[in-house]
Parts: sequence; C-alpha cells; structure tokens
Amino acid sequence: MSGDYNRLRLKYHGDSIKLGEILQMECRDKCSRKLPRTLACDGFVFPSLALAEMSTSDAVAEVHASMIDNGCRVVDMTAGLGIDSFHFAAKGCDVTAVELSHDAATALRHNAAVLGYGENVHVIEGDSIEWLTRCDEHFDVIFIDPARRDSSGRHVALKQCSPDITTSISLLLSRAKRVIVKLSPMIDISYAKSELGIRHCDLTVIGTTRECKEVVMSIMASYAFDTEPDDTVTCVTIGNGSYIFSSSEKSDYGMPVTGNYLLQPFPSVMKGTGGRVSGYSKLHPSTHLYVADSPLPDFPGLHYRIIDIVPFNKRDIKRIKTTYPKINVITRNFPLSAPELVKKLSVKEGGDKMLFGAILHDGSKALIITESGFRAMP
Repeated sequence: MSGDYNRLRLKYHGDSIKLGEILQMECRDKCSRKLPRTLACDGFVFPSLALAEMSTSDAVAEVHASMIDNGCRVVDMTAGLGIDSFHFAAKGCDVTAVELSHDAATALRHNAAVLGYGENVHVIEGDSIEWLTRCDEHFDVIFIDPARRDSSGRHVALKQCSPDITTSISLLLSRAKRVIVKLSPMIDISYAKSELGIRHCDLTVIGTTRECKEVVMSIMASYAFDTEPDDTVTCVTIGNGSYIFSSSEKSDYGMPVTGNYLLQPFPSVMKGTGGRVSGYSKLHPSTHLYVADSPLPDFPGLHYRIIDIVPFNKRDIKRIKTTYPKINVITRNFPLSAPELVKKLSVKEGGDKMLFGAILHDGSKALIITESGFRAMP
C-alpha cells in the first residue's frame, strides 16, 4: 500500500493541496487499527507520517489514563499527536499539552477542538523543560514520553532520549505530585532508577498477547527518594486484564503430564516479574513455564494442552521429525536456541502445534508437544 501512496505523491508533486490529502489518507490507513476511537472523528488531522507511526494507540492511552484520577491537572510534556492528552481530557482532566514542533502544536489545537476538548486541552508550543522552568504552577500529574528515536537510531537509556529527564527529574517532581514516565520495553528498571537517582516508583508494564509494548514508571514526589520499599508492578495485557506482582509470594514446582496444560506468561508479565508468577506450579526456577491439570482462568498468560512429552536424548528425539514434521518451536532455559533446535530436529516451522524445549525441575531436558488451548484472564 505504501507504494501506492508514493506513486500518488509523484503524480501530484508540487500540488500542496493534493499532497496534504494523500498524507491524511496514508496516516488514516496506517493508524486505522491503532486509533479506532480517535479516528471515529472525521475532522482529526495528522501533522506528519512520522508522528502517526510513533503515536500511542488508543488502547495503550486508555491504560495511561486509568493511572490518573478524574478531573486532575495534567501536563503532557511531549504531546506529539496528542492521543494521551485527549484520553486524559476524556476523564475531565485539565490538560496542558506541550509540543516543540509548530506543525504538531497547530494540529493539536485543531484536533482538541474537533474532538470536543477545546476547553480543557491547552496547547503550549515550545521546549517543555524550558517552559516548566519558567512556570510557577503546580500540577497533579506530569506525563512524559521522552523521544527514543533520532537520526542516530533508537535509544533505551533515559540520558540518550529527548528530553533528557535525568538532569531535570528534581524540577519535574517539584512541579507535580506525581511524574509518570513512559519507557522503552527494553529498559532495565534498576538502571533507569539509578539514572534518575530515585529509590522507589510504581511500575506498569503494558503489552499484548504477542509483545511487551512499554514500561511506565510512576514516581511520587512524596517518597521517590525514601528508603526503597518493594516496588508495585502491575502487568497489563491489552484485552486480557492485569496481574499485580507480589515478590513475597512463592511458586511451587511441577512436572509436565500428557493431557494437562502448559502455561506461558504474557510478555508484559515476563518483563514485569522476570517470569515469576506467584502461586502456580513452575517447571524449574529458571524455566518460566508453568503446569496445571486444567485451564486456570486467572493465570496471566496462554494455555497449551500437552499432547506429548519427549525426553531430549538421541534415541527419543528421532521420532519428532516423523511424528511432527511441521511444528512451531520455542525454547525456555534450554541449551539450544529455537533455530538451533529446529535444525537439530530437522523439522519445518509452522502448523497448529507448539514444541517447547525446556529444562524441568529434576534437571532433565524435555521436548513438550502442545496444541493451542488458549484461555486468558477475564
């Protein structure tokens, strides 16, 4: 489809009106699944394709909005396309949206008006840190999503992002009761806290059933620098509820049994807990897979019904190629990577079955053959 838009741009080169129409068509096409709620408004406009591609989805913005109280005063320090700002405004919040780009700021004002938030979304054009330095107001929440991409590539460390909040966290905490920072899904939480010089924060890890999307750090000004208690970690899987991690609870261990279920934590749970899901039977301390004799509706992950268990030895694995010539392969705490195991077994990837290579609690290695038995948290 992108080729079609490129051809249209070539065809109408120099026609600013037509090129503007093409931009809106392409952005709406690319964001139709990501922004269904926002794009129900026909008057919504995109200032650029880059902002459309980088914008928060409606579903993730709803999670961000759930983290703040109705009717509070919010500053969105890096407003961009404004999706988060508009979801905050939908909760009756008074939102100050700060945006450096002139075109983006202009689009923000227009979109706030057509979405019906013209009275409670106030757009400031300029550098957000400079603006906050001059500002003498105090807010309930400051929300910031530092840009992680520039001409040199993608970044994870906060000091490499823009704005660099490692040098201004004290300023942010002096202007708001709470600072919410959106981070890369690849972030090392301990390192991020050390970059900011804080001891405590609450964490929300957001993802889908397929991937972790982001880590969100919520820092309370009143106790960010206090002696560090256990951080609260909430793992949200879009459309499948949330799981609150408690480091005080422990798991027991179990062995896979044919006819029972293998449970795989959602990506947000894997990121937020390190694979430690309390209260369930785990295969091994370092194998982040769980077993149960029946589906567990509250388990924050995918369920697979176990149909075969093959010991990982030269004699037994020979039948894999014959019995399961086409199968998807995953490894967890296993001496071979998934591609290496595929090669060793001489199978082709695909089909409706899944093979998990894993080390079990007794130290043995096994190939656990499963079929989909998906159940998720309500």
